[in-house]
Amino acid sequence: MLQHGMSIARSLALGTLGMALCLPASSLLAATTQVSPDSKVVRLSEPTQLKIDRSGVKVWTYQVAGNPSFNFKATTVLDSTLAGAVNLVLDLEHISSWVPFTRKVDLLQKQDENGNFVLRMELDFPFPLKDRDVVVAGQIRQLADGSVVINNRAIADNAAPERTDFIRIKHYEGGWVFRPMGNGKVQVTATGFADPAGSLPLGIVNMFVQQQPYMMLHNMQTAVQASQYQQSRLTIPAEAIQH
Repeated sequence: MLQHGMSIARSLALGTLGMALCLPASSLLAATTQVSPDSKVVRLSEPTQLKIDRSGVKVWTYQVAGNPSFNFKATTVLDSTLAGAVNLVLDLEHISSWVPFTRKVDLLQKQDENGNFVLRMELDFPFPLKDRDVVVAGQIRQLADGSVVINNRAIADNAAPERTDFIRIKHYEGGWVFRPMGNGKVQVTATGFADPAGSLPLGIVNMFVQQQPYMMLHNMQTAVQASQYQQSRLTIPAEAIQH
């Protein structure tokens, strides 16, 4: 049965990359998500350019001072329960089947009592580029309005030392927001930016910032329909629920 054990026990916020996540950082994602220390409400920097608007997915890109790469915000509305949408992102075992360029995600640490977790993600870059990996700390929370928020950031962790076959991404932040809309629909928003490290043409990095979020949310529309997600329950740790 899919419960929050699947989420945090194999979990991502980036979610992920988004996973997660989640996430999902192979497109060099990460987030300009900010959390107010008082209200703990996620606030997103306003995007400036709508780059993609098709198949029910919108992707905006924008830049912030000190970061040459583009930030992104991507959103879609899913025909899904809230639990189904969140648990899809938290299902690390199957995340590579719908998040482009993600090879695998390993859970390194979880704290079921407060929704915190640490994971390592492997990113499958196209040849001849060297693959990347990133160690991510995150937290899942549920806001007073019922929305579920997952925030992620890159960290150093002795449990996952750098490996010679990967370039380690050290500067990454990312976030997911799942907002129930009623009538069996959930709005999903992913935000992000990252420094991919190593030698990569900036044009390639910024192309991925547009295309990967689109592909990810487009795939999500289908993946979330699986009965294992739609019949799952969402269990948020009591410490992670705002009232």
